[in-house]
Amino acid sequence: MVKMKNRLNWKSIYQNPSFPSFLILIAIIILNAFLQHNFFTYRAFKSNLLTFTPLILTSIAQGLVILVGCVDLSLGATISLITVLMASLMGDSLLSMVLVVFIGTGLALLMSFINGFIISYFGPPPLLTTYATSVLWFGIALFFMPTPGGYIPSHFSKMYRSDLFPSFPVVLLFLIGAFFFLFFMSKTRFFKHIYAVGGNEEAAYANGVNVFLTKIKVFLLSGIFIALAAICVVAQTATGDARSGLSFSLNSVAASIIGGLSFSGGKGSIIGPIMGGLILGLLINVLYFANITSFYQEFMKGIIIIFSLAVGAIPKYLKTRSL
Repeated sequence: MVKMKNRLNWKSIYQNPSFPSFLILIAIIILNAFLQHNFFTYRAFKSNLLTFTPLILTSIAQGLVILVGCVDLSLGATISLITVLMASLMGDSLLSMVLVVFIGTGLALLMSFINGFIISYFGPPPLLTTYATSVLWFGIALFFMPTPGGYIPSHFSKMYRSDLFPSFPVVLLFLIGAFFFLFFMSKTRFFKHIYAVGGNEEAAYANGVNVFLTKIKVFLLSGIFIALAAICVVAQTATGDARSGLSFSLNSVAASIIGGLSFSGGKGSIIGPIMGGLILGLLINVLYFANITSFYQEFMKGIIIIFSLAVGAIPKYLKTRSL
């Protein structure tokens, strides 16, 4: 009986959609450690964390939207527009910085609400809707700031790069806060509604789930993580740039799928996109320290992502065989 129970536990582990991502993450950490000799030093840890945090946060935002059966291609343009806004309005005073951060967060929530409302109320394909709004947000950002510029106080950037305690960077608070927030949210009925709507929208509606409100809430929740990512980007670059967030749209989708989420929605763990974001971030490190030229980096990145997706399909294959 005990042996059978242990066997079932192991079976549930390796058939988990996030399990291949965990194995890939371990492998890519080992590869990084081999190529980057100071990988396990605090300096390298902090540098990597500062670089990876925006991608991890956007991957969480995208993962939530994918779980409910949608996708957000406007996520990157939203970040770009927020960085332009913050760099245009922020002053040296603490009050100015706090107000601009709240305004940026409000803008992220507004743009996410627009996406959610259009998709939920009018019913167009999320892919086309968010592509259209991404063009709109990018156009607005480019209109107000055609070239990178604006002003971000140096102490705002230093605050982001500083340590709260010895060997405890401030940026780590973003990830710890996100993790605990997701952990407690996963225990709520609302989180079950996300999976229900993503898995089968008609069945969820028939069982009394408010599909319209659930999608709106998911997009608003996604907007919070987009705002946090934008704050990280503008603090790291210390400038406003209409193109600064564009790469996050597709990278966050790739991170979510690598993390084991189903593109059709309703399947996978929200921890998956976090691991996917780390994998993509560490992948860039591997390509850099392996001295692969920038000309081939995108090609190699694509090959490795395809390989990761193929590995991610293993649990589904094993589950199908066991039936």
